[in-house]
Amino acid sequence: MEIEAVPELPEQWLVAHREGDSDAFGKLVQRYRRPVFGYLVRCSVPESDRDDLFQDIFIKIHQRADQYDEARPLHPWLFTVVANTVRSYFSKKKLRSFFVWEPAPEDVKDPAPDSEARASTKETAAWLERAIEALPMPQREVLVLATIERLPLKDIASILAMPVNTVKTHVRRARLRLVESYERRTRLNHDG
Repeated sequence: MEIEAVPELPEQWLVAHREGDSDAFGKLVQRYRRPVFGYLVRCSVPESDRDDLFQDIFIKIHQRADQYDEARPLHPWLFTVVANTVRSYFSKKKLRSFFVWEPAPEDVKDPAPDSEARASTKETAAWLERAIEALPMPQREVLVLATIERLPLKDIASILAMPVNTVKTHVRRARLRLVESYERRTRLNHDG
């Protein structure tokens, strides 16, 4: 009896899982573990709830696998489930107006040659995480999906159920707020 190899593309993993391949879903979870956790962190899901929400997201993906159209890209479909689950979480917890921020885990070690440059980089990264945290949730969601997940604006519009022009407005406003915040920070550091 010949054993079929697990496909190499995430889209194929979900289809293979749907067709009964017991290894495919595990590969899908491993492939999307970091992006989904990153999204949860950047959307201010408290650390104490992240594991449960992560499991809930993948249970929903499993349950909705038959709804996935394999002719379309998986990434936007999957992040629709992620974004809707996070929105539902905040709606149920009534935490939309107050968020607990946890900095994103460091993914890459800084290759800077001296400790001063490393300290400056860490300080800037921490500042950026706080600045993103301060954005209104619609701007934060759109910014994370556009810049970190690198999704096209039309996919973000579909995921968040908003017009493309609204997505563009949120991205623009989020970027402008970050630039203004950075300029204030630079002036304070220069003057202080």
